[in-house]
Amino acid sequence: MNPFFILFSVITVVSVLISGALLLVRRKSGGRWRNREHIHSAVFEFFTTLYAFVIGFAIVTLWSAFLTAKMNVTREAESMMIVYRTAKHLPGSEPLRQAIASYVKTVIDGEWGEMEKGIMSPEAEQRFEAIWSRYYELKSDPNQLGQLYTDLTEAARQRSYRSTMLQSNLYPPVYVILIFGFISVVFSLYFINREPTVVSLIYEFMVIFLVLSCVYFVFDLDTPFSGLIILKPDAFQTVYLKMLSLP
Repeated sequence: MNPFFILFSVITVVSVLISGALLLVRRKSGGRWRNREHIHSAVFEFFTTLYAFVIGFAIVTLWSAFLTAKMNVTREAESMMIVYRTAKHLPGSEPLRQAIASYVKTVIDGEWGEMEKGIMSPEAEQRFEAIWSRYYELKSDPNQLGQLYTDLTEAARQRSYRSTMLQSNLYPPVYVILIFGFISVVFSLYFINREPTVVSLIYEFMVIFLVLSCVYFVFDLDTPFSGLIILKPDAFQTVYLKMLSLP
């Protein structure tokens, strides 16, 4: 079953439960809360605007980080492919090319699964170091070796960037604001809706559903390599297949 269908089904159920809870609390209160206006509509509008700004800021920031991580992964894979192709024309480069292919295979089969847990694979790190060892064993034209060194350095840099993206990309206070803001929205809906009707109750459900969806989107997008919205090793898989197809 599609995980997004399950996710939004859960959010729908939670939204219905919260909306229903608000209705039940209103009925048990005996209408005492309707006697006067507890929260001015202008204050509620200012609060929701500020909260929407925080959510929008978080989403834009994390989406930008997600796209940057995707670009870095592509650059890393392309750098490994360039090194592999360049080394193919150098004498005695077979051990280097085997080390590159082994590293790419390890990233696909092992490291990507470890990254979902928030860690890099020690085995992949060792295989990357083995590439450097095979590189230093080459005896060829200094210009060609210099180009290989540049491309390997670029791959190492992108690998380092990939490791930094495993952790949260938002400051913890932002999460406090998001959670507290959601609780405040529900609290405000209880008092702002003084004459509940079918339309207003449906509107409350829509607001709660939308806010919950946005908050989850922020939490899930915070780590590009774990959750439902994740980067996949497609770039590495494409590069690995190209390596296997080269004679």
